[in-house]
Amino acid sequence: QESEREVCPPKRTKVLLIVFAVCLVFALGGLCILGILCEYNSNRLLYNIWCAITASAYVLFLIRCQNSTGCALCAIHWIHSGGKCYYYSKVKMNWTQSRDHCVTLGGHLVIINSRAGDFVTSNVEETHWIGLNDVDTEGHWVWVNNQSVLFFSFCRFWMKRENETSEPDNWTKFHPDGEDCAGLGHPGGETDFWMDAYCFEEKRFVCEAAAAV
Repeated sequence: QESEREVCPPKRTKVLLIVFAVCLVFALGGLCILGILCEYNSNRLLYNIWCAITASAYVLFLIRCQNSTGCALCAIHWIHSGGKCYYYSKVKMNWTQSRDHCVTLGGHLVIINSRAGDFVTSNVEETHWIGLNDVDTEGHWVWVNNQSVLFFSFCRFWMKRENETSEPDNWTKFHPDGEDCAGLGHPGGETDFWMDAYCFEEKRFVCEAAAAV
C-alpha cells in the first residue's frame, strides 16, 4: 500500500495539472485568435492600400479619357474625343450606304460642329463622307439628325475660292443631278474643308456615336 501511495500523485498535483491543461488550451486559443486578428488587420491594410491605388488609377483613367483620342469608353476601332466616339472607315461606299452602315455600327454619319471639326479633319488624309446633305431641298443643308447647319459652321468649313463660286456649288458638269451630299475635302488630298459631291460617288466615311459612361 505504501508503494502504491508513492506511485499515485497527490490530489493537489492533479488539480495543478488540470489547471495547467486548461491554461494551455486557453493560451493556444488566444494565439489562434491573435493570429486571425493580425491576419485580418494585415489584409485590411493591404485592402485599403489596394482601394487607394485603384481609386487613383480610375481618376487618372478618366482624365486620360477626357484628354486623349483613344479610350476604353468606345468600342474597338473607334476613337474617343470630347465625349464622342468616331469611326473612320477603311472601305468606300456611296453616301446612302455610308449613312446606313454607320447606323448598323450603332452610330450615324458624323455631325461636325465648331468643336469637333478640327479633330475629325486631323484624322483623315483623304476625302470622307460626313452626315450632311441637301437632298430634300436644294441649298438647305441638314445633318442626318435633321438639324440645320449652324451659320458659324457653314461659313467656316465650306471651301472658299477666290474669284470663283465657293462650295457648295452643286456642280452639274459630270452629274446632271447635281451635288447633294457633303464630304471632307476632295480627292486631291486636302481635308480641312467641306465640299458638296455627287451622292453616288464612293468615298470613305466617318461615323459618330456617344461615348459610354
